[in-house]
Amino acid sequence: MGEIQQEIPLSGFDPKGEPVIRIMADGSLYVAFNFMPPSNVVDEDGMGPFENFDKQLEIALGVPVVWEDRECFLIRQPGLDTIERVRQFIESYPRKL
Repeated sequence: MGEIQQEIPLSGFDPKGEPVIRIMADGSLYVAFNFMPPSNVVDEDGMGPFENFDKQLEIALGVPVVWEDRECFLIRQPGLDTIERVRQFIESYPRKL
């Protein structure tokens, strides 16, 4: 990961640790979560409904998303509206999974 230029906190996803958008020096974005799946989701088989979270995020954003590790999603070439689209996606993501 390169140098972080700015962090934008997000809300409404996880009561024990909300994600942040990291704006990197090279213009890419990381969406970093404290817990994935969220701390309030009980799933003994792994990721459950979050198994394809990268694809859900990619569809919502309209740009490629790379799931780099369990809690970090890379957007190499964000569009002008990507940050707002990430915010909308996270704030409206179904809570009762």
